[in-house]
Amino acid sequence: MEADKSNLRNVILNSVKQVDAPLTFFNELRLTRRPINKVLICGMGGSALMGDFLSYFQTTDFAPLSLSVPVLTHRSYNLPANIDQNTLIICISYSGQTEETLSAFNKATESHLEIAGITCGGQLSELFQKYKIPWVKIPQDNIPPRASLGYQLAAIVKILMAYGLLNSSAQNALISLPEKIIPADLENQARIFCVKLNHKTPIIYSSQDNWILARLWKICLNENAKIPAFFNFFPELNHNEMVGWTKSLGPFHLLFMRDKDDLPRIKKRMDLTAELLKNQHLPVDFIEVKGQGALEKIFWATAFGEWLSYHLALFYGIDPTPVEMVEKFKKLLKD
Repeated sequence: MEADKSNLRNVILNSVKQVDAPLTFFNELRLTRRPINKVLICGMGGSALMGDFLSYFQTTDFAPLSLSVPVLTHRSYNLPANIDQNTLIICISYSGQTEETLSAFNKATESHLEIAGITCGGQLSELFQKYKIPWVKIPQDNIPPRASLGYQLAAIVKILMAYGLLNSSAQNALISLPEKIIPADLENQARIFCVKLNHKTPIIYSSQDNWILARLWKICLNENAKIPAFFNFFPELNHNEMVGWTKSLGPFHLLFMRDKDDLPRIKKRMDLTAELLKNQHLPVDFIEVKGQGALEKIFWATAFGEWLSYHLALFYGIDPTPVEMVEKFKKLLKD
């Protein structure tokens, strides 16, 4: 379509196939065998989502990709205080130019920590090579960084397997994924909601276990459709945010992510909350989360959120790929 000048549609159609891409692992033999007591993912935007994914695998006890050590995500400069010599630092930046991630890398090298990384190139790849850091190069397919989640997951699985933190079942889970989640099959269902969301702010609610899925939709709507979107999760929202709907100050549309694996009490909370909100004349829709296990649910939610935001962008006559405000902000930050 005319508004889709960068052909994001084709990227979405092929997104799940990224998990099976052949990736180059540089300096693999340089990794050390110190005992790892935690993993810290350093990244921003889509590059930080790998930490959230790994936490989701742990929370939902998805055995093939669940680590036996804590996983932390660092979205800022420098490094947090709760790390030590047995922390594995994984620095991720699609472009290799993310200044917060470069800052974290520099701090990690100063502290002589164990570091690995993922990037397409840029300054970060040069630093990886300079310091002989184990890192995985992901393809630079002229796609927006946020659309490279499959590549990034495949890369981090390679790294974690190399450190003995995951076994071969992790790789097997990735290889079989494209047969189970087919983005083309989700497009029409997602497109239906574009008319419903017309000039309304989407609010996404999920169970606490699925907060990362709700957040994925929020990010897609922000970056592709260029609109504000917000998320929260049960049961916490029943103790505070729900009251805020007593006086709605703008046009909103609520999307409830329903999962067959949610606790019965969470399902009841969702149903009761939806009724209360409808009584406040607020539009509410339930969308069923699909997939067997955490890996399928993540990529189902990603594809659905991409389609929803893609068609909403076209509905508004917006090219979904560029993030001009982010690029403008980066230029201002350099001044």
